[in-house]
Amino acid sequence: AQYLKSDLMLQFDSQVSDLMDSLIEEATSLEPAPVSAGFSPPLSEKERSKLSELFEVNHLRTIYHIFVAVLFVFILNTLVVDSINEGRLVLDFDLLVYTFGQLPLVVCTWVCMFLSALVVPYTLFSLWSQTQSGSYSHPGLYSLVFGSVFLLYQALGLGFLPAYVVVTNSLPPASAAIVTHEQIRLMMKAHSFVRENSLLSSTGPGSVVPQVSQYLYFLFAPTLIYKDKYPR
Repeated sequence: AQYLKSDLMLQFDSQVSDLMDSLIEEATSLEPAPVSAGFSPPLSEKERSKLSELFEVNHLRTIYHIFVAVLFVFILNTLVVDSINEGRLVLDFDLLVYTFGQLPLVVCTWVCMFLSALVVPYTLFSLWSQTQSGSYSHPGLYSLVFGSVFLLYQALGLGFLPAYVVVTNSLPPASAAIVTHEQIRLMMKAHSFVRENSLLSSTGPGSVVPQVSQYLYFLFAPTLIYKDKYPR
C-alpha cells in the first residue's frame, strides 16, 4: 500500500509538471491579438488604465490564466494528498482563526478610527474656512492653530492610539495588519482632503466647504487624491 501511494504521488507530480510545461510553451508561442469586445468594455483614452492595455496582449492574458490554473492544480493536489494520507478531507482552519483573532476588537477600533476621520478633519476644515472669509482678523494665526490641531489629531488620534491598541492587545498578524493598514489609509485620506480643499480655497475666489457626502464617498473611493466629483 505504501509503494502504491508513493507511485501514485509520483505520477500525479509528473502530470502536474507536464501540464505546467505545456501551458508555458503555449504562452510563449502565442502572438498578440486584439481583444474582443466581450472581454473588455470600450473605454475612452482618459479612462483606459495600464492594466486594461496590458490585458490586450495575449501573452499576459495567458500568464493570468496560467496563474488561475496553477491555483486549481494546487487545490487539487492538496485534496488528493489529504485523501491518500488521511483517507478524508482535512479542513483545518486553526491558522485562519488565529491570524484573524480578536476580530470584535478590530471592528471596534476600525469604527472609532473611521468616525474620527470622518468628523474631525471635516469639522476642523469647516471652522477654518469660516476664519478665512474676511470677517475674521489674523487669518494666518487661525490657520496655524487649526493646522496644529489637525497635525495633533493625525499624530495621536490616527497615529498613536491604533498602534497602541495593536501593541497592548498583542493582535495576531492579520488583525494587526487590518488596523495598521486602515490607520495609514485614513491618515492619507484626511491629509488629502484638507490639503486639496485648502489649496482650492487659497487659489479660488472664496472658501467653499464640500458636502459631507462628498467626503464620505472619498473615504471609500479607491483613490488618495480628493476631488468633489470623479468620472464614472
